[in-house]
Amino acid sequence: MNPEIIKQYLNKNASETKNRLTIYYQSEVNEISILLSKIMSPLQLYFTTINNPNLDDPKYHSYGLMTKGANTLMASIELVLNGYYWEPPILHRNAVEHFATGWDIIQSDDRFQTWKENKKFKSTDSISNIKHDFPKLGNYYGMLSTMYTHVSPINSSPSFIFVDGEPKIQFFGQIREGKEGIRKSEIYVSIFVVYICLQITESCFSKYTNELETIRYDKNENNFKVKVSDRHRKFADECMKILKERMDMPLSDLL
Repeated sequence: MNPEIIKQYLNKNASETKNRLTIYYQSEVNEISILLSKIMSPLQLYFTTINNPNLDDPKYHSYGLMTKGANTLMASIELVLNGYYWEPPILHRNAVEHFATGWDIIQSDDRFQTWKENKKFKSTDSISNIKHDFPKLGNYYGMLSTMYTHVSPINSSPSFIFVDGEPKIQFFGQIREGKEGIRKSEIYVSIFVVYICLQITESCFSKYTNELETIRYDKNENNFKVKVSDRHRKFADECMKILKERMDMPLSDLL
């Protein structure tokens, strides 16, 4: 391949693809922006309450993990809007692991001590632990691992796009004009992942937000239940249709 083609992609075609996808999925991008802002806001507010970093406070470590996880989500969405297919879910998995670990070290003194002492701490154990409060997260994390992150025959094929009815290997993330709809699944799965990470954030930093987006606390049972706003419902329903195609689980088990 001529290096000039790569330079043209980096200097022009990548931004053109992103602009077209951002416009095509305007309402979805708006929803992602709302959910991400609701992740970042309580984390920012928590940080303003800290006079000096307290390394013995699990929330301080969780804040760092979830802030890094939020940036990872942003990076994955950048890739989605640039037209990439296989790569964004790898970052989804990493982001979920950050949020799950942040939750885990707040919930468990033993896990926090292991974290502080850096004695064989396994972040994958945090996925197992968080399943008690988020039952299907483990299944989804497993799919991200099997289908996207760990190399195997089932994910070894490159991305293809159709040009004049013929399949062509998709180099880069470039999507041809008029073909923006082929990334709908990736956009909606991104919404789902951001929503899940917001649930985890709100379960840990609920006192730092005036309005909870994804959960409501049941004072009688001393726990929380999932909440789906009217605004988010249409996105959630579409997410479930798409995830049902990717995962063999009932729709009602996810949200």
